[in-house]
Formats: sequence, structure tokens, C-alpha cells
Amino acid sequence: MYFRALLLGGCIALAGCQSNPLIEQTSADSARQQFEMVAQLQATKVRLPSTTKVSITSSTQYLKNDLISSPVAMFEIPADRGQLSLTITSEIKDSVFYPHVMVTDKQGQVIESFDSASFEYRKPRLNKGNRLVSELDFFPPQGYSTLYLIVYTKSSDLQASTYVAHPGRIDAEARGNYMPELKDIPIPHHLTGTIELDVAGPSWLSFNRSPSKTSVSTEAATVQPDTKNYYHTAIQQAVAANDIPKALGLLDEAKALGIESAQAVFVKAVNSRTH
Repeated sequence: MYFRALLLGGCIALAGCQSNPLIEQTSADSARQQFEMVAQLQATKVRLPSTTKVSITSSTQYLKNDLISSPVAMFEIPADRGQLSLTITSEIKDSVFYPHVMVTDKQGQVIESFDSASFEYRKPRLNKGNRLVSELDFFPPQGYSTLYLIVYTKSSDLQASTYVAHPGRIDAEARGNYMPELKDIPIPHHLTGTIELDVAGPSWLSFNRSPSKTSVSTEAATVQPDTKNYYHTAIQQAVAANDIPKALGLLDEAKALGIESAQAVFVKAVNSRTH
């Protein structure tokens, strides 16, 4: 299997001239292959922060087991950096890949799952068209360096449609008018589509940081408790494993987030090893 990157054509003025490659997770012979295990699939490794697009086509890899029977887009996400902010988008064109999400380890053990109810319809805005979007805060469990996010659909979804706003009504609303006679348009669900994953790490979560002056106390007040607990536990475990460089790296990250209590956790963990 291999990845084939297709550059998205053209520049959209409102978004500038940068575009992300559109990735296809296909087999070398361009014929759809079915796999039973997650470990057999090809995953796109993502960085923090990043936005990645995967095209699901008639030749996309197909996962068929007790939980999933669907073509899938699969992403390898970091699991040792604390809380992740995930935005998953399924683009709506003439049809839509109606998404469900599962996070697993390499062996396919399910860590977390999110069904289609976590997605909501968004109207076109700026350079973005009709789309289904899910915004998730994900807290990776301890003990993993990476995990796998799988986007799939269900056979029962193929019998349904997603309704999108009539473009005439959207235009009227933008002009301050309202045209209720223009009804929503049904868009069929399909086994093809485009999935976008935007992933951000803890440094970009839940607080606004001024580049010139932001007090540490303000940052600390808005750090989510789960993020603080993650760093406390990760530092303790790194020290217990005698991996001081890792512990110091985690300590630096925690301080950058305003988690000043991480220093005391580090000192206490080190002292407990020397007594």
C-alpha cells in the first residue's frame, strides 16, 4: 500500500494561497482491499498542530471486522502530549461520507468512540462549503505514545440523507432577507468523500494568550484540570522510570502552559527516589 498525495488546485483568495495535500490511502493496484485488523491499515501520521485531508474513493482501504465494515480514513495521532483538541470534518458535495469516529491502539483495542451524533451540520462560510463537523476534546490514556483515529461509516447510513440549506436561502439571509419557501436539499450518504482532521495540542487549548504580556496566574486559572492532572502524572511516571530528560521536557511544557505546580510535583518525585 502507499500514499498518493494530490495537490488541491488553485488558491482561494479568502484563505490565502496555502493548501493542504489531499491524501489517498489506497492500495498499489488501485483496487479496494479489505482488511480485518487495524494493524494492517495504512495511517497518515499527523503533527501538532496540523490539518490533514484524506480522500475516500472507490479504491480506499476497507476495514471489515466485528465493529466496522466500511472504507476508512485513518490517522496516527500523538498520545503522549496531553489533551488533544480534534476537529473532524466531512465535506458535503453531491454526496457525503456520513462519519463515525473510533480511537484505537495498534491492535485495534477501542480507546474511545464517537458516533454520528457528535457531528453537526455547518452552512457554507468563507472558503468552506457545506460540511459535517465534530469538535472533540480527547484525553489519551497513560501508556501510549501514539493512537489511531479511524473515520468510518455504517451500511445503515447509506439509506439516509443529510439536509443542507438551499443556496438561494443562504444568499437571501446574507442580504438580511428570509425565504422560507426555499426548502433544505437532501444530500445522499455515500461510501466516498473527503475527511479533514485538524489536531491541536495542549498549548493551543482553552485559553487566550497575548504574545506580549500574559501573566502566569491568568494562564494557570484557565488550564483545564485534566490537562494539569495529565502533566502531574506523566512527570511522576517519567521520574519513577528514571527518565529524567523526559520528565524535564514535560516540566517545561507544563510551565509553558502555566501549570506552576508541576515544579513541586517534579521535585517531590525526584526526592522520593533518592530516599
